[in-house]
Amino acid sequence: MLLHKLKRMNLSKDYADFIQQLQWNYFATWRTPYKIHTMTVRNWLTKLLTRSSKVEQVFFVSERDIGDYNNLHVHMLIGTNTDITYQEVRYGLGNISVGDYQPIYDSEAVCNYVTKHIGKDVDYDIVFKSWKFPSSIDPNTGAWVLENGFSFGI
Repeated sequence: MLLHKLKRMNLSKDYADFIQQLQWNYFATWRTPYKIHTMTVRNWLTKLLTRSSKVEQVFFVSERDIGDYNNLHVHMLIGTNTDITYQEVRYGLGNISVGDYQPIYDSEAVCNYVTKHIGKDVDYDIVFKSWKFPSSIDPNTGAWVLENGFSFGI
């Protein structure tokens, strides 16, 4: 039974479904001529969340760059509490290069796109400016239930 469930599991699709339940306002692709390491993006996000009162959460995935296989580019989904300009985000991250920055109109498509390589050799994470501990536990499923009604199992 367990082996059957594992065969059906699609980590990238499951993660896309998960992050699609959150509020995302902007999609960005970031590139730099410098090598991107595991902590590089996390340092960018620390700066962004510290410098901007508008950014609430960020999901990122670092992928191999087709143009430079020895380096990475980073896709980000940015959740905000109000509109934020390209210049504000770029400043918040530390003035790195941008390949693309645009509002999200189709959350499902964007979430599927940024998670396409999850389960392969990629670095990804989701970072929240503040985290409120779940307000309750669903007695039927045992899942945590957040204020917005989103629930997840542990």
